[in-house]
Amino acid sequence: MAKRTSMVLAAAAGVLTALALVSTAGLARGPETNHAPAPSKQAAKPAPSHGAEPTKPQKSAAKGEEAPKTGEAKGGAKPAPAAERKIDAEAEPVAERPVKAKVAAVDGGISAEKGLALLAEGNARWVANQNENPADEPSRRAKVAEEGQKPFVTVLTCADSRLPVERLFDRGVGEVFVVRVAGNIAGVSETGTVEYGLGHLKTPLLVVMGHSKCGAVAAAASGAEVHGSVAKILDTIRPAIERAKRNNPGVDEKALVAAAVKENVWQTIFDLLKQSDEVRGMVERGEVKGVGAVCDISTGKVDILGEHPWQSELMDVLASRKPAGNHEAKAEPAAHGAKAAQADDGHGDEH
Repeated sequence: MAKRTSMVLAAAAGVLTALALVSTAGLARGPETNHAPAPSKQAAKPAPSHGAEPTKPQKSAAKGEEAPKTGEAKGGAKPAPAAERKIDAEAEPVAERPVKAKVAAVDGGISAEKGLALLAEGNARWVANQNENPADEPSRRAKVAEEGQKPFVTVLTCADSRLPVERLFDRGVGEVFVVRVAGNIAGVSETGTVEYGLGHLKTPLLVVMGHSKCGAVAAAASGAEVHGSVAKILDTIRPAIERAKRNNPGVDEKALVAAAVKENVWQTIFDLLKQSDEVRGMVERGEVKGVGAVCDISTGKVDILGEHPWQSELMDVLASRKPAGNHEAKAEPAAHGAKAAQADDGHGDEH
């Protein structure tokens, strides 16, 4: 009995010891928490901006629901701008800007008069800085490369880099057959090239174009010393200089050059008619219209001068001569009197 009592007391002492140890460990760790600490009852309020009272949340019709903030739709999505949310059905419709049709490419088949009109229209766009740049697409280049060129005008003009022919007439690829040479003269090569444009390519229009501030004309007018083949070019221009001096006595050099530029255009037209039976024949039969022109390079404006002022008289005199052959028609003033003398000079002094 005594032994059994001792055992019970020992077991009880063990339990008490275990309980004491558990209690001591709990006090050392402190109370355990399974959630975040509760927020403070008085949250810090944001400071008002510039003395304005903070906006209070508005209650929606449903109890306990806050209305969405300004600029924010329910669910977090931003609403569409006011202009998109509200459409005034009674507002007048905005007129659409008319689409300007692009200038159409030209593949021959037009009259000389129509060609002149196209050149005038294109030049007006160039001067106004409203170029349309027709017939410049890759497809156009491929077309004329495959099917061949069909220009509507042959232009003989100066080689001056300030005279971009297609651009100043606002025309494109395959529309203008251009012959360029210093002083827009008509030597053998230029005359032959013009014959090709008029006879083979069948352009109904020929334009001989000079320009303001032409260096070749200025050199011929001033008697500048030049060398090599340039001297031959100036020799071709000198008849125009002499006529300008006769028709404009006493003018200064600047005015003389301006007058000589125009005279040189007429000289070149005369040289073409004189040197080429082909050109003269096409003009006489009405197959080709030849006109003069002068471009002001400071503005880009082209002044169309029309046909040679003495064209009828010149054609009569030239028709009575022997064929020009290799572009070397000889002057025969004794046989043809005053008209022949004027023909060899290009045209009369008064026009």
